Amino acid sequence: MKFRAGSITKTFTATVVLQLVAERRLRLDDTVQSLLPDQIRTDNALSGTPITIRQLLNHTSGLYDYIDGLLPHFRQLDQYWPRDQLISIGLAQPRYFPAPGTRFRYSNTNCLLLDLIVERITDRDLRTNLERRVFAPVGLRDTSYPLAQTAIDGAHVHGYADVSLLLPNAPDRTRFDVTAFSPSEAGASGALVTTAADMARFYRALLQGRLLPSDLLRQMLTDTVPTTGSARPAVAYGLGVYVYATGCGLAYGHGGSAPGYLTFALNSRDGRDQLVAHTNWNSFVDTGIDKDFWAAFEQGYCGRPR
Repeated sequence: MKFRAGSITKTFTATVVLQLVAERRLRLDDTVQSLLPDQIRTDNALSGTPITIRQLLNHTSGLYDYIDGLLPHFRQLDQYWPRDQLISIGLAQPRYFPAPGTRFRYSNTNCLLLDLIVERITDRDLRTNLERRVFAPVGLRDTSYPLAQTAIDGAHVHGYADVSLLLPNAPDRTRFDVTAFSPSEAGASGALVTTAADMARFYRALLQGRLLPSDLLRQMLTDTVPTTGSARPAVAYGLGVYVYATGCGLAYGHGGSAPGYLTFALNSRDGRDQLVAHTNWNSFVDTGIDKDFWAAFEQGYCGRPR
């Protein structure tokens, strides 16, 4: 059954960006300021030290996460969010730290800028690039990248969340069906709809070198920064991929959190050992479910009985 993959979308977005690097249409050390000069304002976060593509991919840009500033703007769950408006929210606030590349700070704003860069370079939107470069070649028949569509086509898991902080007058506030939540609020950072089988198929193809040249795949996995201070159970972050320290060695993949859905995908370096698991309840606030879910998930990945 289909579900919202949340931030696992970031690995898909990063794969498209690295394919453009392989085609020499983009370089990891190109700066956002040179690629998107129209986004620079004297009073926004791009007016400081230049930020590179690499720093967007590994979340060392220091850019403010627009998600942190989004809740006050919500009016309804199916509200459509234009990408430019979300980028503006992210760039309107000061950077978390002034010197890019000095430390890790997860920010969804990074992916929206990558989305815009991909569109400028290819003259095609990210959806088209994903469909042509990833979905079709790998055979992901149940994976899509919806933005304006709030309903999930086909058999799907319903997602539930506590919306009491978001919509105080919503009925059954602590177990509210948010399946029709607008994916536009996540965009390139988390709008993907997929299945566990498709997700495993994608990571297997990626890690076995069917989507990227070997040198760029190696950089994706080894050009990492420590994730000190991150809420996720990971030790490092590469170029769109988390590195997890499990009880049976290092694993590669990503976690995904969307309203009503929580997902983890873990893979061995060669893509032969995999586990994808998700739950269909996830709050808008931290309830501790990440910790419990991860503990069970790691045990499953390592093959240890609970």
